[in-house]
Amino acid sequence: MQKKDDIVKIYDDMFNLIGAEKWSVVHEQGLLHQVVHLWMYGDEADERWLYFIQRSKDLDVFPGLYDLPVSGHIDPEETFSHAVVTLTKERLGLKLLPEYLKHVGNIRQIIDSDNYHDNAFCQIYVKRLELPIPEFEIHGAEMLFKARYDEFCQWVECPKGKLPIYTPTGEFIKDSVEADWWWPRKNEFTTVVKPYIDEQH
Repeated sequence: MQKKDDIVKIYDDMFNLIGAEKWSVVHEQGLLHQVVHLWMYGDEADERWLYFIQRSKDLDVFPGLYDLPVSGHIDPEETFSHAVVTLTKERLGLKLLPEYLKHVGNIRQIIDSDNYHDNAFCQIYVKRLELPIPEFEIHGAEMLFKARYDEFCQWVECPKGKLPIYTPTGEFIKDSVEADWWWPRKNEFTTVVKPYIDEQH
């Protein structure tokens, strides 16, 4: 879990490194920084699934929202892939090898919500889960769940209908119907993640 005193690198609008600052200051002032995002999918019985978490309800930022399984800042001495590996181990209990992570692109993310200002350059990774689906050890989140890929693709374009969600082992949880329950990731998914996953067979 990100701590307010954690230090992250900051950049100017030309993406030149200009220093480092505390996490709390970065989001109070909307300073440009870099983060990593990990999307996870898997193919089971001729169906493709995407994996998500429900964020902890104790978080100061977007508590309880549905989000990517792994996202976070990068320590000043870390590489992007090392940050993904570290965060995945901490939050899901999975040990990934950097060479099996796929960096699929990046995107600028700007979110302003009350006193929280997120001005981030997101390095986006995708991981395909192989069968059997691993056992997860969830830390700092309410739950891990999955949704059918085709249903999510349709829902993200028009998030007004039902999107059934399931446990990692396939048990039905509920129909997720509120767009406000989700962290806004539509642009990232449709422009970067979906084109990559659609090419995988």
